[in-house]
Amino acid sequence: MTADTEQPTAQQIPWSRRQPAQAAVVYVLAYLVVSVAGGWMTGQLSSPTALGIVITVVAAVVLLFAALLVLSICRLEMGGAGEVIAVIAISVLFALVRPSLIALIGRWLGAPGAGARIAQALPTVPQQFLLGNVALIVWAAFLGRLVSRIIREGKLLLPVTVVAAIVDTITVFWGVVARVQEKAPEVAQAFSASAPVEVPEGVWAPILAAVGIGDFLFLAVFLVVTIRFAMRPVQTLWAAYAVMLVAPLAFSLIPSATGLPGLPFLAVAALWANRGHFSYTKDEKRALAFTTLLVAAMAVGLWVVFHR
Repeated sequence: MTADTEQPTAQQIPWSRRQPAQAAVVYVLAYLVVSVAGGWMTGQLSSPTALGIVITVVAAVVLLFAALLVLSICRLEMGGAGEVIAVIAISVLFALVRPSLIALIGRWLGAPGAGARIAQALPTVPQQFLLGNVALIVWAAFLGRLVSRIIREGKLLLPVTVVAAIVDTITVFWGVVARVQEKAPEVAQAFSASAPVEVPEGVWAPILAAVGIGDFLFLAVFLVVTIRFAMRPVQTLWAAYAVMLVAPLAFSLIPSATGLPGLPFLAVAALWANRGHFSYTKDEKRALAFTTLLVAAMAVGLWVVFHR
């Protein structure tokens, strides 16, 4: 056996890959520690420039730990039944640490008073919003694992990603998400992981104020598929992280926008990182082209309808 075909030994495989469950715990603790420390540091500063730098660095580090947490969950060896059980259990935990969700559920079920009373009766702990962030990220990661089961071949990641990005753009600007952000912003807030430190007025910090559950969910889909079909999960993670760092600059280009779709950014990152793994027959290329044109036509049609 030549050196080129030798398999790596257990010691050569990164610890986080060999023990993803332990790695996930470490990333959760790191997420919480950096978030709390960042909040304390900003309380000691008065210079807008210093505040902007610290907030940006803390947000970038916390976002990295969140992405690594998603990757660790995607690496867990679990069957479909285990994933379903995990989703249910974490759903309950998420509702407990984010009582506003229970109040919303009560409103949706026609019992707003009961939902509000249950939410108020739940005990609170320090930095509970951070625990809510972690629960949302973990929940989204397990949901992404379940969704990824519909992708049976690695090369299907390309059409699924393109269609999902187009749909996300439609819903954010003209669809359900747009209406929710306009009429019920508390719903969007409940299903988002907010930045660990709020940016004070008069301070400029290029960070994502919140990352929606859908972004973490599809990041998990991309990572699970790349792991399952021996593609490039680590490169996918770093590419996704890079675009999430630069995505806030897009908000400065559209100051009036209440939100921008995150999935197109993640889609570009995932496709670029795995660009060498997509090969199609002529029939498959024609089918992909037809599907893309059909989805694009639907997007244009919806734009026309909503802008009459």
